[in-house]
Amino acid sequence: MATVSVRFNTAQMERAFRELGQRLGTLALLRGLNRAASSAKTLMVREVSRDMGLKVGTVRDQVKVVEARANRLEATVSTSGKRIPLIDFRATGPEPSRGRGRGVRARLPGGAGKYPHAFIARMASGHRGVFERISPATSTSRGAWSKNLPIRELRGPSIPHVFGKYLPAGAARAQEIMLTTLESEIKFRIRQAATA
Repeated sequence: MATVSVRFNTAQMERAFRELGQRLGTLALLRGLNRAASSAKTLMVREVSRDMGLKVGTVRDQVKVVEARANRLEATVSTSGKRIPLIDFRATGPEPSRGRGRGVRARLPGGAGKYPHAFIARMASGHRGVFERISPATSTSRGAWSKNLPIRELRGPSIPHVFGKYLPAGAARAQEIMLTTLESEIKFRIRQAATA
């Protein structure tokens, strides 16, 4: 799992507590941390989707933010190693092939890939993907059999290996947003207290 972690100058935190008090200082920190994590996610999703040739929404679904809470002043941005379905890499080919297909092509991060025995199909569940039939000799499936089954869905690479390339950029963005948000919160609360 790849994770963005952020370190910031504790002088900012000490100032927040000194200027605002414990409760408001904690609220300011929470807002800063959560905005920082959200901003880092936005930047990294955009960069990873561009790098891998995937839709932004596909990458966004794979990147998670765990927000900070009052009893845990830490926010994280991470992604897991789940491989992306090949259909999401702009896969093209006859659909349905009905056994006469010429295979499937997909645009992977390392270049175009060709899968001569694959086909694109939509399952009864509505899920659309790139599949290939498994020969009886190589199958470990114990499911139903027919002359066309079983099949397996093909997948491309996972996000973490590309996500890792952008960890420094994500951490820098998080640091920037954390500090500007904290500064803004301090100024806002001081002005609010002065006019009360």
